[in-house]
Amino acid sequence: MIELGYVKKRKRKKLIGILAAVSTAGMGTLVLVSFLGRFVGTFTVSLNTGNVKLSLSEKSSFNSSSSFLRINGLVPYGQTTYTRLPDDAIIDSEDSTYLLGAHYEADGETLKSLDFFKYTFYVKNSGSVSAEYNLRIKISENKTSTDGRKLDSLLRVMLYENDGYGNEHNHTVYAKASESPNEDEEGNPVFNEYISMNKEQAQKAGVEFPGFAEMFESSSVVATIPVKYFDQNNMKRYTIVTWLEGYDPQADGEAPEGANLQLGVEINAYENK
Repeated sequence: MIELGYVKKRKRKKLIGILAAVSTAGMGTLVLVSFLGRFVGTFTVSLNTGNVKLSLSEKSSFNSSSSFLRINGLVPYGQTTYTRLPDDAIIDSEDSTYLLGAHYEADGETLKSLDFFKYTFYVKNSGSVSAEYNLRIKISENKTSTDGRKLDSLLRVMLYENDGYGNEHNHTVYAKASESPNEDEEGNPVFNEYISMNKEQAQKAGVEFPGFAEMFESSSVVATIPVKYFDQNNMKRYTIVTWLEGYDPQADGEAPEGANLQLGVEINAYENK
């Protein structure tokens, strides 16, 4: 599970950051809040295979595989925005670790915080029976802050899903439904949240409008991804990326004290009938 919790910093309750890549003319602003994650968190991927034989690995070679993956001791989270994430080929790769978005103390070795969390793993059919499975990104805990807010309002979850033998980087971004309607490209009201900037902010900043996120499936499930006809030696590469979006309307600069959130991935596999 990913465990997130806010740390309330004295004299740093409200910070305003500016996108460094944007000129001073028509500059967009990014609201930053205090660091996340006083508590040591974990991120887990669990596999329930039934009668089929699927394996998990952090490497495409599958020199080491299992039915359970875990990252222990996640450091505090900070807040960032979609446009600051690395290129697809960097973030969606087994060669980059979950520390890709890390900041370090002055000694250059001690971890300080993460701008975002990313985790790449592979699923392979190592048996002889054709399989199907559901990959589900779950919210297992969502503790409300002292002022009634929750972190899932700021949360963005990006899932890369691709053939493990290829070099494509197809992905989808998910977010909680917006509290008020937004306008789509045709001017129709939708409750999909913006991935980050809205159209006006993107235009002022001189960047491409990132578009809309897909809605969370429910209050406890971000998304369920079905895979069918997963035959012998088929392999999928997944990269989960999570961050707290600074352009979200709920990111008003005031840390929701006491809030925390836990995420995890569960894969349930079955034999194709």
